[in-house]
Amino acid sequence: MELYIFDRELNLQGLVDNFFSLRWTRRYHKTGEFELHTALTSETMELLRRENILWKTDDLEAGCIEHRELTQDNQGKEVLMVRGKFLTNYLGRRIVWGIENLNTTPERVIRVLIDKNCISPDNQDRVIPLLELGELKNYPGSIRLQIGYKNLLEAVENIAETGGLGIRTLLDVQNKKLVFDIYQGLNRIAGQGENPPAIFSREFENIVEQEYFDSLNNYRNLALVAGEGEGVDRELVTVGDGDGLDRYELYVDARDLQSVDENEQPVPPEEYAELLVSRGKSKLAEYKEVQTFDSKINLKNNLRYKEDFNLGDIVTVINKRWGITMDVRITEIEEVYEPGRWEIYCTFGNAVPTLIDKIKQVVR
Repeated sequence: MELYIFDRELNLQGLVDNFFSLRWTRRYHKTGEFELHTALTSETMELLRRENILWKTDDLEAGCIEHRELTQDNQGKEVLMVRGKFLTNYLGRRIVWGIENLNTTPERVIRVLIDKNCISPDNQDRVIPLLELGELKNYPGSIRLQIGYKNLLEAVENIAETGGLGIRTLLDVQNKKLVFDIYQGLNRIAGQGENPPAIFSREFENIVEQEYFDSLNNYRNLALVAGEGEGVDRELVTVGDGDGLDRYELYVDARDLQSVDENEQPVPPEEYAELLVSRGKSKLAEYKEVQTFDSKINLKNNLRYKEDFNLGDIVTVINKRWGITMDVRITEIEEVYEPGRWEIYCTFGNAVPTLIDKIKQVVR
């Protein structure tokens, strides 16, 4: 593995051939991130500038340097630390400019939002250079959505999670392009016949360390969605179900959804109700019950990374001692590189919400 550095126009700037550590975190529904520690020299200071792009040659994605820190330990060793997000994070520099009313598949909704706000916007100053849309895969599903003036990346990530889709921006060095790609992981669970199964278990010796989280702390299964109007005149719909102690209610303020379209024409009542239902489903997707295995993978055993399993695949995870068997998606993979050491950690299932995730749930 080698680390190449490019400028924003994808012109090669140099190579980082020695470093202390690299943490490379891939995510399925969201943009990934990285952190690199290397010796502080005049060359690394020049090469690892903010906004430069770091590409790991065994990966399809690359990261943009957003942050730098210089430190010196008590032995006088000077270290340069840089970190940033994968290139999909460029979408976070845009908002959904205006109000869009969309009724199609989640894949097509994401493509429309990116095209109108990053690739072919009315204002050419909003174009993200080198970005283009990848192949349309025609994944099934449906979503009715009205959205306006929201952060584009957050909107895309939320739609991807609701639709079970993966998002990534592929680096095409040869043609100097950034290709936004929507994809789905493979079904590799035990018992299916379409793909070779991937079964992770301490008993199979392909897991070294394992943690299991089973939590209802952030769980909601029924949403009361309030649309336009004031007081008792507000439009209300209920999404989800549950009764007694199995009913976890959530209030969703959706007054931003308008009952007129971009041409000031009335939206039929049944279509407006569908918009409210879609908003409720989207919010409930942020409040799932958490059942997660965080596992350190044994790379010297029967399953080969990126060949037998990869980010987004649905696999079977077993811990016989704990009495747990799950068919679950790999939602995050963290790769750790240090001299003489390579490790990967997989998150199987919904990740435990971070403080930032919970703040976003409140303010959105």
